[in-house]
Amino acid sequence: MSIFSTNCVLPPSDHVTTCEKNGELVYRQTDEANQSLNQEVLFQKSNYPTVELEVESLRSLATENNVKSAFLTCEETRWKRAMQAWHEQGLCGVLEMIADEDSDSSTSWTPWLACASLAVVRWLNSLHGSLYPHLVLSNEDMISEFTSIRNWKKSEICAFAWHPHTPKCAIALKDNSVKIFSGKSEIVSNLKHRLQQCVSALAWKHHSASVLAVACKTCILIWRVDPSSLSTRPAASAAQVLAYQGHGPVTSLAWDPKGGLLASASPSDTAMLIWDVAKGACTVLRRFGGGGVSHLRWSPDGERLFAATPSQMFRVWETQTWQCERWTQLNGRCQAACWSPDGRMLLFATENEPIIYSLKFNKESTTDLIGGSKAAIVCADLSEIAYDQEDEVIKIGGLVQDMALNETGERLAVSFKPNEKNDNLSSLVALFNVGQMQLLELIPIGFVQGEPGNILQMFSFEPTFNEGALLTMVWEDGKVTYVPLFFLSSHDLEQQQNNYLHSIPDQFPQQQN
Repeated sequence: MSIFSTNCVLPPSDHVTTCEKNGELVYRQTDEANQSLNQEVLFQKSNYPTVELEVESLRSLATENNVKSAFLTCEETRWKRAMQAWHEQGLCGVLEMIADEDSDSSTSWTPWLACASLAVVRWLNSLHGSLYPHLVLSNEDMISEFTSIRNWKKSEICAFAWHPHTPKCAIALKDNSVKIFSGKSEIVSNLKHRLQQCVSALAWKHHSASVLAVACKTCILIWRVDPSSLSTRPAASAAQVLAYQGHGPVTSLAWDPKGGLLASASPSDTAMLIWDVAKGACTVLRRFGGGGVSHLRWSPDGERLFAATPSQMFRVWETQTWQCERWTQLNGRCQAACWSPDGRMLLFATENEPIIYSLKFNKESTTDLIGGSKAAIVCADLSEIAYDQEDEVIKIGGLVQDMALNETGERLAVSFKPNEKNDNLSSLVALFNVGQMQLLELIPIGFVQGEPGNILQMFSFEPTFNEGALLTMVWEDGKVTYVPLFFLSSHDLEQQQNNYLHSIPDQFPQQQN
């Protein structure tokens, strides 16, 4: 039975969600939404950046072909063309270049050898691709398939990340630049590098004000941006390049919560890399099976690292001895996952089931190194159901696109995959209250809705919001909006109860000896 069949109210189609108060979502007309948010006293005290992007300028250099057309052609040596083909397309690109350039020559044996070699390479790739079809995708198609963004190719914003300790965010754009917005400052840093192509993920280092990791097509860039600098265009020399042969495109990054290590993953590489960024060296953790590594999630306590694969399997690594345990027989690959704040619970959803599962991990386990339960438990059935609203049948629910828990673990946000038969999901995020008394319990609060006609691309929770949780939503047209969720956390409630009990005078007479 779908969790949306009871206690779930849909917002009017012409309304926008402005905030949550007392466990209920507040909706306003689109033209009143911004004014209503600015009037919230609790949100007025915050110092979150206003993200404004010039969308038209982003579209002018959206593709690699447009970039090349801005420069004059020049004659290059065959060796230089071969190196460029190797860098962009690998061995197949070099063989294709040789075969095409020497095709008019009737005496040379080079084109015949190149064509024969190319046929052999493609035949071998087809055998591997029959087992793992994603390996025959282009870099752009592979990123679009495995990133958590709804439509990576069409979105003006390709990646988004909040800083873990301060109201600062990094945004990757279609023109391969990365912009950094910090509080109410008017200074916006613009990061550009010749290797910064096909950006698919961003990650700020913990316990650091300036270190940002950028996942690119052929490498990882580590930017060090001085927060006190007045420069808006840091030099390319401020970026450290981390590259490993065959590890690309990089689609996921995860910093160790202690800040020392960086994990990277690529769907085309069966190895997960653990980087010691200070030394520029990596440890290769390779396990055969799965066809690659698509998503990484480091637990908040730093003890475990979740690694999804493009197949029906995922692994959880123990980060002291780097041993792993795998869970198989999923109904499709793992689409989304998130950890509870204490690292004891993993929530995940697969690509072919509208169900959220949970895995419990026991820190006191001595018989099992990983400490995870053998079977996953169903937390919520998100099956699609139909509602009658305003003389129209509206369907909600379905397959999960992405999900996220806030820092206290008391709010869960879930977005849904696009459905050709149902476009109502394009601007909706389901919001749940999370109870963790004995068993994990998800209680629907409602649906967060954006402006009509705009398509949600990604979302995340800002980690430093102290009045509950701050849901950040990124839209296809480049807009970034905030939805504050005002509530008292369980820790605050417990503290208030303790303060109240201590404030009550002793009304009973003490026994006299």
